[in-house]
Amino acid sequence: MIGSIPWASDLAAVVGEHGPLTAVHDGTQGITFTTMADRAARLAMELHQAGVRPGEPVASSLRNSIDAVWVSVGLRIAGVAETPLNASYSADEKAYCIAIAGVKRVVTTAAQAPAFRDLGCQVLAIEDVPDAPGDLASLPPVSGDAWGRILFTSGTTGRPKAIVYTHASRWIGSILQKAHFETMPGPGSAVLLMTPFVHGAGLLTQGFNDRGGTAFLLDGVDLPRVRDALDNHRVDHIFAPPTPLAKIIGEYGDRRIDGIRTIFCGTAPLLPSLYAKARAMFGPVVRITYGKSEIINPITVLPPSATDAYYAEPAVGDGVCVGWPGTGVEIQIRDETGTPLPTDTVGEVFLCGLHMYHGHLDANGFHNLPADGFHDTGDLGRIDGRGRLHLVGRLADVIKSGGYKIYPDEIERVLTGTAGTGAVSVVSLPSEYWGEVIVAVAETDDPDWPERARATLAEIARYKHPRALLTLPELPRNAQGKIMRRTIREIVLQRWRVVDGPYPTLEAV
Repeated sequence: MIGSIPWASDLAAVVGEHGPLTAVHDGTQGITFTTMADRAARLAMELHQAGVRPGEPVASSLRNSIDAVWVSVGLRIAGVAETPLNASYSADEKAYCIAIAGVKRVVTTAAQAPAFRDLGCQVLAIEDVPDAPGDLASLPPVSGDAWGRILFTSGTTGRPKAIVYTHASRWIGSILQKAHFETMPGPGSAVLLMTPFVHGAGLLTQGFNDRGGTAFLLDGVDLPRVRDALDNHRVDHIFAPPTPLAKIIGEYGDRRIDGIRTIFCGTAPLLPSLYAKARAMFGPVVRITYGKSEIINPITVLPPSATDAYYAEPAVGDGVCVGWPGTGVEIQIRDETGTPLPTDTVGEVFLCGLHMYHGHLDANGFHNLPADGFHDTGDLGRIDGRGRLHLVGRLADVIKSGGYKIYPDEIERVLTGTAGTGAVSVVSLPSEYWGEVIVAVAETDDPDWPERARATLAEIARYKHPRALLTLPELPRNAQGKIMRRTIREIVLQRWRVVDGPYPTLEAV
């Protein structure tokens, strides 16, 4: 494996080339590469002086901001195991993550400091980090085998796991991500970021900064600042998973936006109706990727030209195409026994790669990867005849009703657009007669939605039709914008009950 990673030296080279340029902008103000490096190096030196060792977990808890970026860089060049905690976590979630990862020290704001001290952590408030520039030359390379990052999964199906990366896998992943940029960023380039920095936005920030590009980092989909960035051509790339992308399109309507070179899209399937709207607004610039907490994005890539060709063709087979395996990534589709499946057969997606995680932590301690090095994703998919991966859904979400296996993602694709710009989610409820019954829930208050939905359901087999068509003002999402089916199911069960039998219905509780 790689002996050591010269993070500080790499950063010094970037500063030497791009020092006066803007590294990060928050929509109001920016910070140069020189200033960012000075602050990051000072934080790293403070941690070393406090006795923090390479590979030791050090948490951070900061909302999307300029501070979040230089703190992340500081933890990386310090050689610690950066453990970012979403600043919106509840006290219980923070306590859980700190216990699982074995965190003793947290970098956060002065306002958040008391809450972490109450959890038994030593706190370094960013306001207390000295202003004097740190010395990058004083920071040694870090062992590639040392733990480099502990990342918590989104927790869509239960308590999040703590995913452990080494510094070597972080370094390799960063290189491979830049190798797959469709248009290489550089000085003058900027990427608009709106999702939590602790996940995909942070990876793209490092990729752009390494090339002298700017991260235009907003704290959520702040539409006035998004409009300012797009209308005044402050950015030429956008990271927009489907939910932020839909919000931007809803804000602009039919207006054309020129000058965007790439829209990075991932985290959830991009439905054809949303792609058509994005293409009409921005042109054929959408790049689709598949990413997991367990392996640094991209796992697969569907370049803009291939994305445009895919959505221009009639849908064939199960799932949504997310592209070809990235460099160094191996994908297998396996059945319930672990046997690899042939082309165009749906099974569980298994992944392997040099830049994937080292193992995971839970209440029972650290667990290495399986002996074969493959990670079982829990995602269902198939590989087509051209070698592209198509995602069909989540193994945990498969509905078994009346002896059939039903993929909720397929029903959602049929219902897309029936609720206007609102999302539609399909969940199941327990039934003694059927095993499970299918329910569709739309993010709308339109009383005519069920009628439109029934009309589109004629496209699929009768056994896949929902038994009830419900509405909610808003569908619950996690911090990454993913719809939480488990939470929707809980809400439905609180408000309705199944009247079971051959023709099940729902009635209000």
